[in-house]
Amino acid sequence: METTKPLKQRKQSNMNSYKKQKTIWGIIFLTPWLIGVLFLFGLPLFESFRYSFYKLEAASGRIISTFIGLDNYFYAFNEHVLSNSSFKVELINTVVDVLINLPVLLIFSLFIAVMLNAKFRGRAVVRAIFFIPVILNSAAVTSALGGGDVITQILEQSNVTQIFDLEYYLVSTGLNAAFIAFIVGLIGRIYDILALSGVPILLFLASIQSVPKHLYEAAKIEGATAYEMFWLITLPNVSAHIITVTVYALVDTFLTSPVSIIISTELNSQKWGLASAMSWIYVGSIAIILLVIFLLAKIFNIGGSHYES
Repeated sequence: METTKPLKQRKQSNMNSYKKQKTIWGIIFLTPWLIGVLFLFGLPLFESFRYSFYKLEAASGRIISTFIGLDNYFYAFNEHVLSNSSFKVELINTVVDVLINLPVLLIFSLFIAVMLNAKFRGRAVVRAIFFIPVILNSAAVTSALGGGDVITQILEQSNVTQIFDLEYYLVSTGLNAAFIAFIVGLIGRIYDILALSGVPILLFLASIQSVPKHLYEAAKIEGATAYEMFWLITLPNVSAHIITVTVYALVDTFLTSPVSIIISTELNSQKWGLASAMSWIYVGSIAIILLVIFLLAKIFNIGGSHYES
C-alpha cells in the first residue's frame, strides 16, 4: 500500500502538469488571434454597432450623425424594399435554407465520405469530382451556372420535365401535401447541397480515416456487419467533427446569401447606419442558430471526443 500510493500521486501530478501545459500552450497559440481581434476587429465592430443607432450623412470632410435609436432596425424589418425583394424576405429565406440544408448536407456528406473511404478503382478521381464545386465556387462560375437554373431551362426546352413531373406523380400517390413540397424542395436544392458538400465530405473523410483500424479488424473477427460497424464504430468517432462541419456549412450558407448583397448595396448607397443595423441583425441570426446548435450538441452529447471519460 505504501509503494502504490506515491505512484498514484505521481500519476496524478503528471496528469495535472500535462493539463496545465495544454492550457498554457493553448493560450500562447491563441494570443496572436486575440490581439488581432481586439486591435483590428474590436474597434470596427464597436463602431458599426454604434452606427446602427444613427442616421449618417456625408458632409465636407466629416460625417454628420443623428441619433435615431432603433429606427434602422425597424426599417430593415418592416419597410425595406429593394428591387423585387427585401431584407426581411431574404433573411427569412436564408434561415429556412439553413434549417433544411444543414441536416441534408450532414447526412449526404457523411454518406459520400463513407463510400469514398471504401477501396475501389478510380477512388481518387471520384474524390476529386466531389471537391470540384469547392474549386469552382466563385461568383463568375455561379453566375454562369445560374444557381442551377441553366440546367432547369435545358430540361424544360427538351420537354424532360413534361415527361416526368415528380410533383404530379407524388400527388397522385395520395401523400401529404407538406411532405411532397418538402421532397420537391430538396430536389430543387441539389445544386446548393452539392456546391456546399465538398469541404464537409473532406472533413468527414479525414475523420473516418483517423479511426483506429484495429477497431474494424476486431469487429470483423467478432462477425459484425458493415451496417453494425458504421453505427458502433464509425459514427461515434465521427460525431466529434459534426459541430465543425455544421459551423462551416452555416457560415458558407450565410456568406453566399442574397442578404450579403443587399447589405453591400445599402453600404454603397452611403446608407451606413442602415447597413450597420442589417449587418448586426445578420450576425444576431447566425449567433442564435449557433446557440441552438451548441445547446442541441450538449443535450445529445455531440461534438466531444469519443475517447474522453
